[in-house]
Amino acid sequence: MTIRTAQSWILRFPSNRLAAERSDEFFELIGVTVTDANGEQGTGWTFTSDYGGGEAIKALLDVVLLGQLIGRDADEVEVLNEELFHRTHRLGHGIASMAIAAIDVALWDLRSRKRGVSLATMLGKRRDRVPAYGSGKASPSLPIDDLIETSAGYIAEGFDAVKIRVGREPDRDVERVRAVRNAIGPAPRILCDANERLSLPAALWLGKQLGDLDIYWFEEPVLSQDIEGYRRLRAQLPMAIASGEHFHSRRDFAPFVSAGALDVLQPDLCFVGGFTEALRIGELADTFGLAVAPHFMTVLHIHLAAALPRATYVEYYPFMDDLMEHGLTVEEGHILVPDRSGHGVTFTQDAWDRYLVR
Repeated sequence: MTIRTAQSWILRFPSNRLAAERSDEFFELIGVTVTDANGEQGTGWTFTSDYGGGEAIKALLDVVLLGQLIGRDADEVEVLNEELFHRTHRLGHGIASMAIAAIDVALWDLRSRKRGVSLATMLGKRRDRVPAYGSGKASPSLPIDDLIETSAGYIAEGFDAVKIRVGREPDRDVERVRAVRNAIGPAPRILCDANERLSLPAALWLGKQLGDLDIYWFEEPVLSQDIEGYRRLRAQLPMAIASGEHFHSRRDFAPFVSAGALDVLQPDLCFVGGFTEALRIGELADTFGLAVAPHFMTVLHIHLAAALPRATYVEYYPFMDDLMEHGLTVEEGHILVPDRSGHGVTFTQDAWDRYLVR
């Protein structure tokens, strides 16, 4: 069935206090709604955080990309993904891959909705639930008592792993992580995310201190492009090394994999060009025996993780629950794969009324 229309939109809403480092942070969902000749619709989106930039992605969609969809077969998802990649190749692979992701998600949503199946089923679902770790409630600016409370709260809810953000003040980070470890006990896993803040010497020092606290993985300790830095960290630290949320295709992951620089690949389908490219990254991880833990956007990544053979975790980051008609179901630290058709996300009318950028 051919695509009749393709329209873009932006929802802009405040960040949550427990995750934000600054009071003026906000999120944007930059989306695409495609409609086929029968009136069936699919919806997809990418996102920005902190200070925006969504208008640039929307402009690329409106001026360069969406027109390429009109009249095309809606089931040509992989073909269109490849064509749009080459069409934007000379623009670089940051904003372009994010814009392509919004389109790709919308087309996968439409493809599965037309067949009346969940997106996970369409992708080749292997499991009905996926382990999750608690995230989004551990800003480095959060007072230590609040950090302990939110981390322990996730464990009390049945999660067996929590993420803590580190890197702004390494000396204090050790104290904060130790306090959480003492509060939750030895069994739950603690994941530490430095958000690319550290120099290599600082990352080596902090990683060795955190190793004494039985940290499960050290995420983005240094700048994400530093292959040699990650290789050295992986060789010298006792925990797994994770990265990839700021990569934009499998081509960015490949040299890290070849260099033996990572244990855990963290693609964000909203950044790499959608489900189509994220599946290829999953295949790369499987080929080399590496773990996959998709970054952020839980409502989409639950479908991806359910279809990948080496998905160890999804990140439970409930930042947009208030915008949706149906939330995710969590049981015993696992997220159940939604059985609604498509990705299963429907934004409430209140979300459109309050947050649509006009």
